[in-house]
Amino acid sequence: MARWDGSAGPALERKLVDEYRAGASQESLVVKYHVEWSKLGQVLRSHAIPIRNKSQQAFVGKYGRLPRIVSRLSDSKLYIIFAMFGDGLRPSTQTRWATHIIGIAAGKDRDFADKWISSFEQEYSVRPSLKVYGKNNIQASISSTDIWNDLHRYAIFGTRSWKFHDSTFQHLMSNKVSSSTIGQGLKGFFDADGSVKYQVKRASRQVNVSSVNPIGLNQVSLLLRKMRLPHSVYKNSIAIFGRRNLVDYQRKIGFSIGRKNEALINMISTFSHQRGQRRFVKHANSRLADQTKSTQRHFGPKRGKLGNRLRRSWL
Repeated sequence: MARWDGSAGPALERKLVDEYRAGASQESLVVKYHVEWSKLGQVLRSHAIPIRNKSQQAFVGKYGRLPRIVSRLSDSKLYIIFAMFGDGLRPSTQTRWATHIIGIAAGKDRDFADKWISSFEQEYSVRPSLKVYGKNNIQASISSTDIWNDLHRYAIFGTRSWKFHDSTFQHLMSNKVSSSTIGQGLKGFFDADGSVKYQVKRASRQVNVSSVNPIGLNQVSLLLRKMRLPHSVYKNSIAIFGRRNLVDYQRKIGFSIGRKNEALINMISTFSHQRGQRRFVKHANSRLADQTKSTQRHFGPKRGKLGNRLRRSWL
């Protein structure tokens, strides 16, 4: 059955479809072409075009297109999720107020915010906004129902409740996800809540990450174990000790934040300095021992023979 009367119907239908695909709202098309809402909806459905809700339409009006949603756990998506585990702007419970803000509070670390934004842009083909509210309050955020739903397909967010859904976590622990991908994701969590601790007096060196969420920390610990990265688990933290383990952490995970990365490199270098000192002392002691033996070998017997000759001549 024809949807339009007259020969101009098909041409009008093409205009409606093309302009809606280009981002025009249903309301603007109804006003512009004097068509009924029901008839416009009928046309769009006949071309298998999903009808955008108000939130989606507002997103298209701001960014010119809907975000690209790919059902997979890529390196960039894992970084986004792990960073939000540590420094997310909104918990999952914000849906009570029908808001869908996604973002991080990066503190004073602009490079952290930039890394999260670039990962977001790589994953969803849209760029979140960056706002600076003060020296130590840099935030990156975006509002999108589609991206909100995509991220919550894999995880729950909130200071005391963040974690991957069981099915997602089982997938991460399987052989289908490489240690390299896990490491890129964990970098987001260590960027958010990780720290480098070097106490000279106690000769203590560690990379530490803390959280008041034991369930989430347990998932992080299991992922570190999958990566064969030894660590210690405490009530509210995870710590990585020892030169070899810290070097492996730097190679497999590391930091995107410049100041943390520099602190890690400097801390690891102190191991080499101390090892060099120990080697120097050991080598010096070895040389001293060799010289002592040589002295005893060369001078001891001669002094003994000379002493005997002198003794005989005296007698």
